[in-house]
Amino acid sequence: MPRRAVARGLAALLVLAGLICASWSGAALRTAPIWWDPDGVGAGTDWHYRVPVTLPATSTVNSTGKVDIDFAALMTQLGISGTFDVNSVRVVRPGGTLATVQEYTDRVYAGATDTAGNNRGEVRWIVQDAGAATYQVYFDVTQNGTKPANPQVPINGNFEKGAVGTQLPAGWATAAKTNAAYDLQITGNESPTITSDGIRPSTNSGPLFSPTVTDGSPLTGAQAYILGARTNNEPTNGGVSQADATILTRTITVPASNPGNLTLRWRVEGWDSDTNNVTTFDHLQVEVVGSTTTDIVGPLTNAYTTYPFAPAFGANDITNTRAGYGSYNTFDMTTGGTHRNGMTVANHSQPWWTRTFSLAPYAGQTITLRFSTTHMEEFKSWFHIDDVEWSVVTGTLGAAQAFGAVVTNPVGSFGPGTPLPVSLRVDARPTAATNPVTADIYNATGTLVASAIKLYNDGTHGDAVAGDAIWSNDGSDSANPTYAVPLGTPSSTGWTVRGFARDATTSTILASANGLAHRNALPTPLVMANYWNIDETTFNVVSGSVSVTKISSVISDPVNGTANPKAIPGAVMEYCILITNTGATALSNVVATDNLPANFTYGAATIRSGTGCATAATVEDDNSAGADETDPYGASVAGSTLTGNAASLGVSGVFALTFRGTVN
Repeated sequence: MPRRAVARGLAALLVLAGLICASWSGAALRTAPIWWDPDGVGAGTDWHYRVPVTLPATSTVNSTGKVDIDFAALMTQLGISGTFDVNSVRVVRPGGTLATVQEYTDRVYAGATDTAGNNRGEVRWIVQDAGAATYQVYFDVTQNGTKPANPQVPINGNFEKGAVGTQLPAGWATAAKTNAAYDLQITGNESPTITSDGIRPSTNSGPLFSPTVTDGSPLTGAQAYILGARTNNEPTNGGVSQADATILTRTITVPASNPGNLTLRWRVEGWDSDTNNVTTFDHLQVEVVGSTTTDIVGPLTNAYTTYPFAPAFGANDITNTRAGYGSYNTFDMTTGGTHRNGMTVANHSQPWWTRTFSLAPYAGQTITLRFSTTHMEEFKSWFHIDDVEWSVVTGTLGAAQAFGAVVTNPVGSFGPGTPLPVSLRVDARPTAATNPVTADIYNATGTLVASAIKLYNDGTHGDAVAGDAIWSNDGSDSANPTYAVPLGTPSSTGWTVRGFARDATTSTILASANGLAHRNALPTPLVMANYWNIDETTFNVVSGSVSVTKISSVISDPVNGTANPKAIPGAVMEYCILITNTGATALSNVVATDNLPANFTYGAATIRSGTGCATAATVEDDNSAGADETDPYGASVAGSTLTGNAASLGVSGVFALTFRGTVN
């Protein structure tokens, strides 16, 4: 049956729409290489700072990397104040895994003993990446959560790892002694008074300079290692030499190229003597055991004057004319202090000696470094070892860095009227006590329009997973909203979101910068360029573009019925509202309202929805509740206002509503 269709103006029709955002899930963190986290952000323990260390191009696998680090100076670079966590130091390889063998020594800095707890020390590790590789040394402050002790195996050539009294130090292979009376353990800083025993045959008298206050201090740091007989007299053995009375060993994998040197330090103390090429009396022997065995300290080196291996030189007791056993630390001197072999060391002194040995003959081999002592009963002797090192390459320290943050939303284009979803991804758990992650919004002219938007990591408020690396707020919490671009805002580019991820430190730069780590030597304003854990990105505002058409048709009238009906009083009219997305992006939350004419009575329950006037067949009731409101369109009538809505409307999409009523 014919209908008369008329296109009407839209003076009484209002359409509201917001743009669907283009979310961004592929953000890359700003700091390279990727931040190291052994168990994932938010789980277990997170580290918040690091410093790059670059090794020289000549470094090879199995070298010993070494660098001195003043962590207080690094914290100054970052503009933070906190308590350095001595347990937090970790060496991470270029590929992002922990160096297998590594250590941090708090008591050694610049090759000398350093005060405990002064935020600096020496870092060493066994190199696993050849060439000019850059390692990262991670560290933290206790305010961000205390870290466990480093689980990696230490090098421990300085015996700083382990308690005083430990026989087998961490990192070493074996430690054995033939009699419990012998000393074979880590020692601290001590100066015990020691008494010797024995009778000097030439005078039938006891040891000279006994008892003696001995020097038990380490060469560097707080600890060293002792082998021999200091605490007790040497066990009796019927006058037979006790070879290998104490033994300490470790294995070393020598670099295949650029093997460098082995360096060790030792101190001899006591009243006994031995001589070159004689292994009968008290002495220290140090051997390198590989494809061949080389003595580098001991009688077989025939080098006592250069590398002393006993407290005195000679096979007989000391007299006024000869060197020998019976007096404390006389080396090559007589009782009168005259040197007999050209040494210059002071009488009764207790110096440290150094031996440097080329590892070139053992390149590419796994060798055993073997320390042992031999003892003859009476006239006790002992030996300290410290600072054993090999194939050392020194790294170059870079500037301190801190954990990063990156804004992952909003990016792309957004429309007026809808809350902006805001999210930030972090390298490490933000630990500030309150509001650790927030965001500010600036409009296209750079004006701050929203500040301190609180982001969440609790699995709500638009946050997908609690306790992960993503902090979010989708505006669903009215008590802590995000920001909605005001309706009517024209399309514009260059809106900015600035995200802040704060830890628990106090800033030394600005009170407002608490929890933020500064980039060394840059200005102080709180922007991305100046701080590690601030990030910024821009987004665009695009106003919705729709076309709306309202069409009316006369269905019937009281005079003509359905045959050529006229819009006269009593006529039944059908209206169709067509809303078309004519823009270049999808719309969300499309709402259309129509004020019904005063001379028109709405026909109850006549609303139908669809994608076109002719095909609108989905029944919509007259209220704004129920499943019919999302199938996928909704409609309702309140007084003289009809409202239709669509959750989304794609590009070129059409949303149609039809309804009927009577002309008054």
